[in-house]
Amino acid sequence: MAEQDRTQELQAALEQALAGDMPVAIRGGGSRAHFNLAPGDNPLSAAAHRGVIDYQPDELMLRVRAGTPIAELETLLAAEGQRFAADIPQPAEHSTIGGAIACGWDGPARPAGMSLRDTVLGCRMLNGRGQLVSFGGQVMKNVAGYDLSRLQVGALGTLGVLLDVSLRLLPQPECTENRSFTVSAAQLPDWWEKLRALRPLLRASCFVGTSGSVDAGGLMEGKLHLRLSGRKSALKAALQKLGGEPSAFDWRALRNLRHEFFSAPQLACVVLPHFAELDIPLEETLIDWEGARIWVPNGDGVALQRAAAKRGGFVRVLRGPTLPVANGAGDWPRRIKDAFDPRGLFNRELFNTYFGGGQACR
Repeated sequence: MAEQDRTQELQAALEQALAGDMPVAIRGGGSRAHFNLAPGDNPLSAAAHRGVIDYQPDELMLRVRAGTPIAELETLLAAEGQRFAADIPQPAEHSTIGGAIACGWDGPARPAGMSLRDTVLGCRMLNGRGQLVSFGGQVMKNVAGYDLSRLQVGALGTLGVLLDVSLRLLPQPECTENRSFTVSAAQLPDWWEKLRALRPLLRASCFVGTSGSVDAGGLMEGKLHLRLSGRKSALKAALQKLGGEPSAFDWRALRNLRHEFFSAPQLACVVLPHFAELDIPLEETLIDWEGARIWVPNGDGVALQRAAAKRGGFVRVLRGPTLPVANGAGDWPRRIKDAFDPRGLFNRELFNTYFGGGQACR
């Protein structure tokens, strides 16, 4: 694995941008730019800032530079029988850990406690004053008070240049099994309730309606797929009661947004509180997170946003026309932005699109 510390180069480039009052578009591997996430002009690339700084398998902790490809880290962890404590999407082989932190997306295992935000223990970054700052630590007990490291998850690079991050790890499960069930959209509420009894063995669930994409084997159409992991004896007992058919569902393709379902010209993600119902044809969607996340291809984003808001949820358009910024967060995004980046240099376009609330970043 290549080891390259580009901290001084990144800091020098940022100081030059500050001197000229030039906006900075922070970029990583670029694997997410086609999902309405192109940061803008005047790029500052952190992709070459890569490598493992500290890996302690016995402590289940990894500290790594932001430009390190996730695929390389997965290979490193697998050799020690370990994995990330989060289900981290990687839309391409060159997707970086810094880009994953910035986007803040979670894979289908989030309901099982595998949240990216909860995995981040600490980070180092360059703020909008050109200062090198550190937050959090490298073990859970060091994380106290305002956890500003986790604030970087989903910030889209609008708060600073992420240099390195410390992450919590987990052992690989002893056994993993996949099952599928023929289920109609009308039966889904009962199934989401039923799945609660499968915890903590349940790792992911996914339903694709009868109008959704179908893979080469015809395995997805009108089926609910489940992924269970844990001790072999516990899985055997659970599967005897659960039934279903063995499934060859491609969970990696779902996690990485690389299944053909995600190739739709327009794609929106609706996130809802558990057991909330959305008045749209579920037969045309892909649903995971035990019903809390609904992927809608080629839908009306404004109508989806309105419907989701009534139920306490939100919508994020990954591909297609962007939505007006929801202002339910008040002025908090602006106040946080001003604290980290008082001159508004970082990823201005992304901030105005996703957090601006009608108040454009200068």
